[in-house]
Amino acid sequence: MRANESSPFLLELKMGLFEWIRDHKRLMLGALIVLIFPSFVFWGISGYDQFMGDGTHVAEVHGKPIPRERFESAHREQLDQMRRVASMTGRAVDSATLDNPALRQEVLDRLIQDALLQGQVFDRRIHVGDMRLREEIGSIPNLRQADGSFNLEQYKTLLAAQGKSEFQFEQSLRQELALRTLPDALGSSGFLPTPVLQSIVAAQLEKREIRQRLLTAKQFRDQVKPTPEQLEAFFKKESKRFEQSAYADVELLVLSAKDLVAGETADPDAVKTFYEQNPNRFGEPEQRRASHILFELSASASEAAKAQAIDQAKSVLVSIKEGKDFAALAKQWSKDSGSAAQGGDLGFFSRDAMVKPFADAVFAMKPGAISEPVVSEFGVHVIKLTDIRPAKLKPFEQVRGDIEQQMKQEKAQKRFTELAESFSNIVYEQSDSLQPAAKKISRQTQSFKGLRPDGRFQSNQAKAMEKADIDPRVLRAVFSEESIRSKRNTDAIEIAPGVLVSARLNQYQPPSSPPLDAVRDAVVEAWVVQAAMEKAKLEGEQLIEALNKQLSGFETSQLKSAELFKNQAIQGLMQSFSEPMVIGRGQPAGLDQASLVAAFKLGTQAKQRVVGLTVSDQGYRVIVLGSIIPAPADQLKSSVPMIRDQLASLEGRLLSEQYLKYLRAQADVKTFPNRIASTSAKP
Repeated sequence: MRANESSPFLLELKMGLFEWIRDHKRLMLGALIVLIFPSFVFWGISGYDQFMGDGTHVAEVHGKPIPRERFESAHREQLDQMRRVASMTGRAVDSATLDNPALRQEVLDRLIQDALLQGQVFDRRIHVGDMRLREEIGSIPNLRQADGSFNLEQYKTLLAAQGKSEFQFEQSLRQELALRTLPDALGSSGFLPTPVLQSIVAAQLEKREIRQRLLTAKQFRDQVKPTPEQLEAFFKKESKRFEQSAYADVELLVLSAKDLVAGETADPDAVKTFYEQNPNRFGEPEQRRASHILFELSASASEAAKAQAIDQAKSVLVSIKEGKDFAALAKQWSKDSGSAAQGGDLGFFSRDAMVKPFADAVFAMKPGAISEPVVSEFGVHVIKLTDIRPAKLKPFEQVRGDIEQQMKQEKAQKRFTELAESFSNIVYEQSDSLQPAAKKISRQTQSFKGLRPDGRFQSNQAKAMEKADIDPRVLRAVFSEESIRSKRNTDAIEIAPGVLVSARLNQYQPPSSPPLDAVRDAVVEAWVVQAAMEKAKLEGEQLIEALNKQLSGFETSQLKSAELFKNQAIQGLMQSFSEPMVIGRGQPAGLDQASLVAAFKLGTQAKQRVVGLTVSDQGYRVIVLGSIIPAPADQLKSSVPMIRDQLASLEGRLLSEQYLKYLRAQADVKTFPNRIASTSAKP
């Protein structure tokens, strides 16, 4: 289902929402009653059991719990996605940074938002049909082959990677599309008046001619030297900066189902038997390739409208029989945006990929045949069958490796389940050592010397600049007060499905505040950096004062760049400045963001042509405005359409965000922050 700008539903929604944003007094559509699907519809029977279980849920929306297990699953998915992105960009994965309270809250907020939207989906009877679902799946990258046909093998690989059946994946995607319907409808409805748009575009394209000078802290280092009294006072004031973190020697033991796979085997006879008994699993069903011309009908279309669509289809069918090109007619008449541009081509698909009336017609046709008008829930179709791929069974040798791997994984998972209880019991009952548990699971422990609570190593270690790949939940457990006091094994911690970890702390060094003499070099360096920055700022401010004094003799509104930069007195003050340079908001010419923003504020007030600012730990930058360069008229005119679309989209997104805030404000939501603060669990 798709909402468009002109629909009565969207207009009603927007008007009510605007009123709420404006005065918070009148409510959109009266009072929204948020209804949630029964829990087992969205989370399955197991989710329903969890709801009826021990009550360990992380939030309630209108009295309906969001279970802890659902939060954990969503949190793991988010972490996995962030790790994949980091891996693709070549960045190191910082687990402590990834797993933080802000991220946990973001995941919880998203689950609450989904629950609220689910109520709206149910209340408004929003349904995502098979055609919309097919379009969405077809738009997934890498699922189309070079000839435009659907890549079934790649689709199966995608399902396997997500651990879902075809039905589970499609139901999940259908639900996701339904949840997106309302925000997407608002997000596509932004509008800006032309005068406002033109002023924004003019400001966006405007440029500045400037000269600038960076007085670096480095050039003042030789001019600053601390006295013993200054150093003592600085150390006393900044003592927290020089504290040494706690650190310890830590031992780790991991039980992983994935690691157990290597020790398993698959019986050749069992592999062959499995292949023979599961032909449907290793077969490829018959696929057909067809093109169609769709005359769209809404679900509530009248009989007269349906008859009119059928008449249109029959008229086009006559044209086809007279020899007119099917693809050309599809481009002209078809209302299926996903296939019309390709001449109606839908690529190859199996019978269950289409709605029944459409599939029944296609799978009863012969190649080259044209159907009579076919009525489905999407409208009236004229169909042309272009090709057939017969059903076939993959050769045993082609799938044997996959079957063997699956059998090994199943055996490893079974072995993991058997070992998990023993592992958990042994690390708890024999908590003075990890060796009994290590012997039981036939694994070696890992040792980390000089490890800090943040996962990094103590500065005197060879790996001081590195970070250990240890889950933050394990770090929190091993550096807990109980672990430090008893130096016993932690409970088994499930850090991912099929992965249990226990750790113990062998040697512990608490945080310490070293005397000044122990960290004197670091304290001197910190003092010199700060003093040099202050010196650079002072000289920069004096330079600005001198420039402003010279500029006071000019009429700012009449001052041109050439006059300013050629003035003898000003030239003397600007000998170390850069040559005149032109900058734009998207053309920083090497300036940092803060300097760019400061430069574009110049000229907005009378006589304001000079500005200074501290640039991180580099120094102090002075910027002098030469002239303001407006955008050429032709560039301004050509840029308006593009920026209109960008800003309208932004306005639409903001409106969508306000709608979600509105739902949250009106809802009865309870959260339990303590239940998302720690995700350690003993299995």
